[in-house]
Amino acid sequence: MTVEKKGKDLLIGAVVGTVLGAVTALLFAPKSGRELRADIAEGVQNVTEKTTQVAGTVADKSKQLAGTISDKTQQTAQVIGKHTSEWAGKAKEAALSWKNGRCESNLVEEAPVAATHEDKNED
Repeated sequence: MTVEKKGKDLLIGAVVGTVLGAVTALLFAPKSGRELRADIAEGVQNVTEKTTQVAGTVADKSKQLAGTISDKTQQTAQVIGKHTSEWAGKAKEAALSWKNGRCESNLVEEAPVAATHEDKNED
């Protein structure tokens, strides 16, 4: 589940719970219709303010998280690209020296990724 979805679910749950609790409390309170309507209007105003605050907080944290993830992804991509280029160059050097009949041991030892093949003698 993504952070954004968790934030939305939390926000929806908080709003619904607050509204239901406020309405239930107001309906069971012994008040006149005018007082009850005033209390409901006040409750709606409070819920609206809190919802706005929570939504702003969730939006800010989501933006921060998205920025952090973007930065980390770019850094990782740069590192992977750099290593891939280095490994490709070393592999090319090794292939060219093997093609030319020279096997330089330092190229083979430095290659970080190497396929191993074991020659089997056929009987």
